[in-house]
Order: sequence, then structure tokens, then C-alpha cells
Amino acid sequence: MSAAPLLFPNLGAEEGAGWRRMERHPRVRDVARLWGALFPADARIASGADALDRALAAVFAAEAERPALDLCAPGRALVPWLATEEAAALARREGVPLASPDPALVKTVHDKAFALERARARGLLPPEIAETAFALAPAELADPDTVRCRVEAAVARWPAPLGERFALKPRLGTSGRGRLMGRAGRLDPAALRGALARLRMRGGCVVEPWLARSADLSVQLLVAGPAEVRVLGTFAQVLTVAGVPLGHRGRIGADCAAESTSPWDGELRSAALALARDAAAAGFRGPCGVDAFVFTGAEGHERLRPVVELNARFTTGTVAAGWIARALRARVLRPGSAFYLGADPATFAGTRIELLAAPCASALFSDG
Repeated sequence: MSAAPLLFPNLGAEEGAGWRRMERHPRVRDVARLWGALFPADARIASGADALDRALAAVFAAEAERPALDLCAPGRALVPWLATEEAAALARREGVPLASPDPALVKTVHDKAFALERARARGLLPPEIAETAFALAPAELADPDTVRCRVEAAVARWPAPLGERFALKPRLGTSGRGRLMGRAGRLDPAALRGALARLRMRGGCVVEPWLARSADLSVQLLVAGPAEVRVLGTFAQVLTVAGVPLGHRGRIGADCAAESTSPWDGELRSAALALARDAAAAGFRGPCGVDAFVFTGAEGHERLRPVVELNARFTTGTVAAGWIARALRARVLRPGSAFYLGADPATFAGTRIELLAAPCASALFSDG
């Protein structure tokens, strides 16, 4: 029997069965193909999904047969993008172990409320968030009028500028989908009624001010044990105006690690390691990412929110880290090289890898 892993690219599975509606979207398919090509050449997609496109791995011909990262060589097991009950059931049908912790545990640390609570306990949140943001459970989202009064009463106690724009964000969500915006301290009653069922299905919501962002950042990590948490790299995230991720850019540091080039990198890494260690203490193992952003405070100065959420799964940042590892081994990237991996920012379509300071090419490949 082959020892090759089975891959289950369930991108967007935070949204339950709705992830199937997204899997044919061009950007989702591009990410799934890039992710699948990080695994050994004999890896295959588990039943019910597209076949792998090995032409991507062949970009680095000498690398096509080997995994990009150690975590991409789990042996004979089912590897999901996100560990869910659906993935666990598929692993049982295939007769292989699930290469992740129990889905219920993953759901706990993947919940935005976990990141909010742990970051607040560790003093990692700026006052704008630490003194305002709160989580609501599904059971607290039953009656629209009760929810609206509760949220608006809480927002009324915030410093006035923070209540001008605020968001109800699904506790289990991805790519900014499903949030409900409030303005001038108020929620639109009709919009709230339409959103509550969706928020209940997505684990409840987090209520927080909508801050003026000037940069989006992330840290990618691998959790191997309670005392074994490793940073894979830090990245500047490229997003659409609506917050949909397009890709990651940065520079290779002197130690051959990916850096976001942000002046906040040290604080970013420290906060992400602390949060990932809390997830490890809860039993989580595997790749994960911590999202962060820089915002303009009331005093007009830029500040960092080092923890927005913990993505307890593979991420597009994990994919970027894997392709960067390959490029470094192939000597295509070297210290000082800049890079971008993601959709073409001009068209929001197609896969594009740019090595902006590499000696061999300015565009490694563009797959539209």
C-alpha cells in the first residue's frame, strides 16, 4: 500500500457545507493547486475533488518529487486544509488516519473568540480593542431586537470615534465573508434580522470597532508540541478593499526567513508565538497563521494590532512559505530577494509568483 498522503482541499470549510459552492472559484482553485503541489509527487486528492496539477511543482524541476515543507510529508494519512467532521468522516471511509487534531479541538482554537480572549489575557491588544471587543455565542443571537439593543448599548459606552463604524464578525469565518457592519452606533434592523441565522451557524460573532487599517500582516507557524512552536515566516498581506486575500509579499532576511519588511515584525512574531503556544497547550498541532494589522489611532500615529485571529489550519501564508522554501533550496531566492505570491493584483485572477530581486527572472510563472 502506498504511503502517499491523501489531500482534502476544503478551503472555506469554516462555512460548513457552503465551502462546496466556492471550490470552483478561480482564486480558490488556484490556491488549492498551489497547496497540493507542496506535497510529495505521489500525493493524490481524496475522493470528491479535482486532480492535482503537477505542472506547478515542476517550476522547480529538482523539487517536484519532494515535499516543500516537512509538514507536507505526513505519510499515509488524510490531510485536510481545515480539520472538520466532514474531513474525519472521509478519512474513516478511506481507511486512513486524519493528519490533524480532533476537529472539535481545532474548532475551539480556530474560533475568533479564542484569539480575542487569549490576546486580552496576555495584554496583546491595543486599548481600542481590549476595552471594547466582545463575543456573543449562538444562543445569544436568537431575538433580533434583544441583540440590537445589547450591541448598541455596548457600543454607546465606547469612546465616540470607535462607535462610528463597527463590525459583527462570524466567529468561524474566512476572507471577511459574513460580517455585518454598524454605523454611528446603530445596526440596521433589517440587515441584522437577515444576518442572525448565518452568524448562529458560524459559531456566533465578535463585536469590535472597525479601525482604519494601513497595513495587513500575518505570521505563519508550525505547532509540533507544547514547547515546539516554530515561525515559518512573516508576510505583508495583499487584500482587496473588501478584505479578500489576494496574496503575500515580503523579503528574504539574512537568516533566509521570510520577513514582512514591516517595522513591527519583532512584536508581530512575539505575539503570534504566544498565541500559538496557548493553542498548543490546548492540544492543537499543525500549521496555523495569525493575522494582524497596522491602524491609525485617534492620536494620528500608526499602531499594531498584533492578534486579530488564529487560523488553525493551512493558510495561503503556509502555501507562500512552502514555495519560498523551494525557491531558497533552488537558489532562486537568496537573502535580500523580494517576492510576491498570489493572484495578479491588477486583474484579481490567475496565479502569479514574482521574485522581485532574484537574479534569474522577474516573473517566475504566471498561470491565468
